[in-house]
Order: sequence, then structure tokens, then C-alpha cells
Amino acid sequence: LGAALLEAGRAADAERVYFCTGALIAPRWILTAAHCFRTPGGTTIGPERVSAEIGAGALRDVPREAQVRVRRIVAHPDYDPATQDDDIALVELAEEAGPLTAAIETRRTADPALATALGFGSFYEGRLAFAARTRTGAPAGQHSDRLREAEVALVPLASCARRLDGGGRVDATRICAGPSADDVCLADSGGPLIVADAERNDRIAGIASSGSGCAVRRPVTVYTRVSAYAGW
Repeated sequence: LGAALLEAGRAADAERVYFCTGALIAPRWILTAAHCFRTPGGTTIGPERVSAEIGAGALRDVPREAQVRVRRIVAHPDYDPATQDDDIALVELAEEAGPLTAAIETRRTADPALATALGFGSFYEGRLAFAARTRTGAPAGQHSDRLREAEVALVPLASCARRLDGGGRVDATRICAGPSADDVCLADSGGPLIVADAERNDRIAGIASSGSGCAVRRPVTVYTRVSAYAGW
């Protein structure tokens, strides 16, 4: 059910570069973060440059011809790149990617102590991550070839806000995860935060949105709370 989003290079034959994670929530729809489609310079990434790998345990297992084209990117209309408010988006695929889909939380419940984060993201941040290149010279980001998971501890919103040191607003549309031996990192953006409901069924409760660093001493990761946008 995991989805890897890839952006094409400028040239027609250029290598595609993995840049975000998502989850298939309907046969043609991926749930992810809106900020995935905005460059640091403010440019919007359009669907014509994006494709997806669906349900693969390893990115290298999916040949380019099996990647699914993207028809449409629907970012939340109130998404604010300055504050990361309403950081949620849907990606419509050009064809059905499979009948197995992930369920989302449709109403807010009490957050459990622990949740599971999924992604193909980077092993490093900072200079090491940005300097990494593939054989063709394309950015590699030191990401994982395989889908990985991390158990993360959820923390109260007030505690989360203090750890951000004024670096972001934290309200009821967010979920926060605190210190953990394992953590999300660059390119895990848009990946799902999984919790179990009362019947022990997995649900997507959050979408990786922002954070204070990768597995640092006092890290905090902010997730968009999916139930707050179930109606949308």
C-alpha cells in the first residue's frame, strides 16, 4: 500500500528521482503532503513530471515502464507553505493501482502512546544527504531502497509546540511524535502515521509534514491529522 512519488528529470530520458512517500487510500488515489509539490523556490511541481511506484517493498523492484502516471494533484486549497497549515494533498493516478487500499481515520480519537511511521526516506540529513548522487549524477538523497517502519512515541501538542522553539504552530489539526531511536527524515514527507483502532485495525492517523531534525536528541515530528480533513 506504500507509494513512492518520483519526479522526472528535465530531459526526456533523465532518471526519475524519489522525493516523497504516500499511501494508496483508493484504487486511483494516493494520500500525501501538499508541501511535496512545492520546491524551496516556490515553484509548483505539476502532474506531468510525477509518477508513482505502488505497493513495492523495494524501489528497484519496479521497472520504469511499471510506474504509474499521475493525472492530477489536488493540494488542500488552504495550504500555506509558510506555516505548513493544511499540509495535505491527494494524487489522482491515471489508472487503478490495485484493489488493496489503506483506511484512514475519519474521526478524532484519543492518541495512543505509540504509532508506526512508514517511508523510503533518507538515512542522513544536511550536507551528506544533499551531496549524494546516483551514477547518472542525479540527487540520491541517501534514501532507503526498501520501505521501512519506525515505532514513534506520540506527545501532547503543548509539549510539541515548546520543542519547536517557535518554529511552527501546533493545533488540533496536527499530531506530534517525540524522541525515538528511529525517526522519519528527508523524503519521508507525506508518509503515513499508522495507529490501531478499537478493533485493532490499522488506520492512517497522520501524514508526515515537518520536524526539528532526524533522530536528534530532542526531535519532534509534526504530522497532519488526517481525521481533521476526512470531510475534504
